[in-house]
Amino acid sequence: MNPDIDLDAEELKYLAIQAISNEQPEQAILYLKRAIAKAPPDGQLLYLLAGEHARIGLYDRAAQGMEQALIVAPGLHSARLQLGLLYLCAARVEQASSTLSPLIAMDEGEPLRHFALGLQHLMHDRFLACRAAMEQGMALNVENPALNTDMRRILDMLPDDDGDEDKDEDKDEDKDAAQAPGEGSLWLSAYRRGEGMH
Repeated sequence: MNPDIDLDAEELKYLAIQAISNEQPEQAILYLKRAIAKAPPDGQLLYLLAGEHARIGLYDRAAQGMEQALIVAPGLHSARLQLGLLYLCAARVEQASSTLSPLIAMDEGEPLRHFALGLQHLMHDRFLACRAAMEQGMALNVENPALNTDMRRILDMLPDDDGDEDKDEDKDEDKDAAQAPGEGSLWLSAYRRGEGMH
């Protein structure tokens, strides 16, 4: 695209979402940075940019971007869940817990409440409770199937129980996988499709 074309922030945001859907993070980042420069503070734009930073492995920058998005738009609940998950993947457990707490206070019928509760259980190795909460959240979540895919990835890493000493080594491996962000980590498939913006 000709960089001299004067696109407004909404047009750039649309192009960024198209680039995200087409697995073009570099192009998406360029569009998002241009949109952010043109627009007043916009939590969704910051959220999208943070997601692309996570996608290319800039996890610290992604966390900072999610934090900024929540300052601008505290009601961006999907960003809060993703930030809590990002903290958890980085073993920043206290920050993950405090970030997720407002989601746990949501109504019983909100799927994000159950996803956040599941992550809280995961922090304390309560794998059965984590599984139950995640499955309840997935049953309630009909608006964002890709987010269910992210949560299913977490469940696939979990041991089958909470306390079998013979499985301690396997548990440690599962926890290491959950705490180490990478190409196949638990992260942002919903966001990459432009769906994690509720």
